[in-house]
Amino acid sequence: MLKFIGCIFISKILVVGSNTRSLSKSLKALGYTVYATSFFDVVDQYEYVDKLLVPEGAFIYDLRILEDLALEYVNEVDYIICNSDVDVSRFPRNKIIGNVDTDFINNKYKLFKLLHKNFLLPDTYKLTDIGEAGEIVANFPDKQFIVKPVYGSGGMGITWYNENLSVDGAFILQEFINGDSVSSSFLSYSNHDIEMITTSDQIIGSKRLGGADFKYCGNVTPYLKPSDKIVNISAKISMMCKLVGSNGVDFVLNNNNVYVIEVNPRIQGTFELVERSFNMNLAEAHINSCNNIHVEIPSVQQFSVKLIPYCLNNGYYDLSNIPFVHDISKQNYMFKKGEPLATIITSDRILENAMSRSEQVQKLVYNSKK
Repeated sequence: MLKFIGCIFISKILVVGSNTRSLSKSLKALGYTVYATSFFDVVDQYEYVDKLLVPEGAFIYDLRILEDLALEYVNEVDYIICNSDVDVSRFPRNKIIGNVDTDFINNKYKLFKLLHKNFLLPDTYKLTDIGEAGEIVANFPDKQFIVKPVYGSGGMGITWYNENLSVDGAFILQEFINGDSVSSSFLSYSNHDIEMITTSDQIIGSKRLGGADFKYCGNVTPYLKPSDKIVNISAKISMMCKLVGSNGVDFVLNNNNVYVIEVNPRIQGTFELVERSFNMNLAEAHINSCNNIHVEIPSVQQFSVKLIPYCLNNGYYDLSNIPFVHDISKQNYMFKKGEPLATIITSDRILENAMSRSEQVQKLVYNSKK
């Protein structure tokens, strides 16, 4: 089976990102030849890819390593889809299915400067001196602050501010907003319309999952308390950023206040949950919306839960026979403390059932240490 977009023939797609199994699966179901990058040599991805590009050596969370790998195969593929905050500018614009100008979004301070006059955002400062950060913090004794890298996703590199932090180069000092972490998922069209799909609850910094304070640990889809404000803000941001395809915005809901935290100009971590909850192929929806082809969103059919358990202590794990577990590394892979062990996905028409099952699987994952 071969695919056409308009009059353009497509046979090979390169997926660039840190975790590409679910997107690879959906593209393969559509009949494409799929090349994909991944930080881990996960055995359950091979049936969905024709070539899996995995860096050699110890795990280092550096997207540039994956970009370098992907660039070696750019001339072999027809199109490219990014599902992490990779530097899209390194790839040929005419091959990208999605947003091609993303630096002003991925750069957290540039995004703040773009949006802060129109939306509620945490106070945000770009600095190079931790001493200067201390002076700002001292002026706001009733607020908490966090330190972020200028670029980054998944909560990597985020920590609480303290005067003894050692930071190289520029960094972001940002007011910490307490509340519910929620993300929107929507399709954007070139005429600036959007089709809202859903909102999801974000699981951030779960101690029982081994996550540091701000590390991404999963989602629950759909979010039980959707907000018209989220829909309206997502639509306005999509228009301001001239987004196309599958995109999302991260929010914190604090009482009646809706704070914009980040914009994700790409397929998000909720990809697989959206597909399961709405029984749709989100890769196909992404491609169609990028080409201004209207997508009808199905009615939600069930809740879906995603958990990412992180390694608590160095060791080997046998995850091969545990149900609902994905992104499974080879049994001879030695996990280091803090690395993601796998992805747990459960679904049910009753939210409590899906959540309970995911927690049971999580225990099985940790008990599988050899």
